[in-house]
Amino acid sequence: PPGERTASLRNVSFQVEPGQALGVIGPSGSGKSTLGRALIGVWQPSQGTVRLDGSTLDQYDRDVLGTYIGYLPQRVTLFDGTIAENIARLKNGADGNQIVAAARQAAAHEMIVKLPEGYDTRVSAVGGRLSGGQIQRIGLARALYGTPRILVLDEPNAHLDQAGEAALSRCLRHLRTQGVTVIVLAHRAGALAAVDRLMVLQDGE
Repeated sequence: PPGERTASLRNVSFQVEPGQALGVIGPSGSGKSTLGRALIGVWQPSQGTVRLDGSTLDQYDRDVLGTYIGYLPQRVTLFDGTIAENIARLKNGADGNQIVAAARQAAAHEMIVKLPEGYDTRVSAVGGRLSGGQIQRIGLARALYGTPRILVLDEPNAHLDQAGEAALSRCLRHLRTQGVTVIVLAHRAGALAAVDRLMVLQDGE
């Protein structure tokens, strides 16, 4: 990781096919979040490569790569703007239908329309009046916006109740039928109901 002198991940090699869902489990500090950041290209590996459809991530234009990848970080940070703008990743001229479709997939639509200003509700980086579960659902909708081909979710059920976890599992199963590759980094087993493979990380290996 940036600023560190030792590698958080070593000797990790795997492949995930379209439509497959990989669950990555392991204790805190085992390297799950580091792996997630490497998979989406935020952190560059000092050795080895991450490939999407055969090409290394740095071979893609950053804006193009962003349309292929959806990412839900462990701690969701909202942008200063409306909920709609947050879901659309602040994209100018975003398609309202795609925004609503992403919110529906994330089981966030009903929650959003109950807010006084609906999708036009303004939020900030500190979240304001939204609960942790609401912020997480908006973050998931943002990850799903634009139908990405690979979805990386870091502790996606951290703030979800039982109904939220069930909705998440339904969402991931649906995405798999669409050929989306799903990678779930998790502590809690509830997030792993929709995966078909498991990888265990221990001390970065």
